[in-house]
Amino acid sequence: MTEKNTNETEVKNQFKSWRKRIFFTVWITYMIYYIGRNNYAIAKPFIMGEFGAYSATLMGLVSSTFLLAYAFGQFFNGFLGDKVGARRFITLGLIISSALNLLMGVAFDFIWVAFLFWGLNGYFQSMGWAPSVKTIANWYPAEKRGKWSSRLATSYLLGGVLSWFIAILITDQFSLDWRFSFIIPGIFMFLMAIHFYIRIRNAPEEVGLPTLEEECDGKIVMGECRPDKFVGFKYTLNTVIKTRTVLFASFGLFCLNMVRYGLTDWLPYLLSPEITGAAYFGTWKSIFYPIGGTIGVIIAAWISDKYVKKRRIPVVCAFFIGLGLTLFIYTLLPPLDVVFGIPVLMLIGFLNFGPHALLVTTIPMEFGTRKASSAATGFIDGVGYIGAAITTFTSGALIDAAGSGAAFTLWIIVALVGGLVLLFDWKSMPERREYL
Repeated sequence: MTEKNTNETEVKNQFKSWRKRIFFTVWITYMIYYIGRNNYAIAKPFIMGEFGAYSATLMGLVSSTFLLAYAFGQFFNGFLGDKVGARRFITLGLIISSALNLLMGVAFDFIWVAFLFWGLNGYFQSMGWAPSVKTIANWYPAEKRGKWSSRLATSYLLGGVLSWFIAILITDQFSLDWRFSFIIPGIFMFLMAIHFYIRIRNAPEEVGLPTLEEECDGKIVMGECRPDKFVGFKYTLNTVIKTRTVLFASFGLFCLNMVRYGLTDWLPYLLSPEITGAAYFGTWKSIFYPIGGTIGVIIAAWISDKYVKKRRIPVVCAFFIGLGLTLFIYTLLPPLDVVFGIPVLMLIGFLNFGPHALLVTTIPMEFGTRKASSAATGFIDGVGYIGAAITTFTSGALIDAAGSGAAFTLWIIVALVGGLVLLFDWKSMPERREYL
């Protein structure tokens, strides 16, 4: 074997090792990020039970504060994530979010404090996802992004399951106070921030490997360690606002998040013992929703890679329309139905999170390029979380005023509208640009 071939083999082995390390580090870190946000939905019935004056509408407003702050943070931090890089940015956000979770244990004694702390948590939580997407875009070539972006998306699905599992153990199995639903995740998050900072690198060139562009051009040689070059806010802004599919994806996520966060925030409450009269069953049933979603994110990317030549929008449209129809079927079932209720709930998660992963992970990587993928993710996610903020309040108000059926009607309508509007971008495909 020649010296050139030996060096090329060494570089490829280094790439393989680093890519595994980077993916696992980003994946597990963002999963732990998530346990510091979904815990509120589980604690909500217990908080409302302890503080009798707190209505569903008021608790929905607290959720909306988080989501509005998260939406603002996504717009702002998505662009900063491209400049600062994931290593420092994600670590800082995780540490501050962990501290705010620890403080949530005393926040509800004064409701304005709960609004303040949970809103701040929303902002610092927004420092996690967009730089995570950028990091994977920096490390994985274009032809593998469908596969690895879908795997990355399972982090927040399993993070949601883990969050609910921890909260159930705390409140049901160990009969601890609901405050521990915030305290224990806060501790885990702080430890994970340290682990992330030690293990992560923003891009291959930071460890002397070739950039993705160099790898694509056949320049498979080790070099000096270089920083991940920031190409400027003008480039990232133009890439975002002048890319048609990024704008369509933003509207799609606005609609989808109205369904997703309506269910995420209110399903544990609607299935809780206080509503159904069935101890334990309702909360455990809620877990099947994100489990179905975990399957959905893998299948949606696989379908778009294998059957529609990596076109993402047709798959998103099909899932949206299927979601609306499945939500309607779910409203016809008894709340405690086991035989049909759980499979249909899993299907709702499947149809909800499958397109979600394509909209916030795959599309930003492919249409934003690796240099603007954080900004594109932040923009899409920011618009989406405006929809999430709207739905947490309006769903709570509808539940208070007219029951769960009115909330489901809202979710069905926006799912169908989102699917129909995205049909106008049916043929979108990413183009090769200066940066992959």
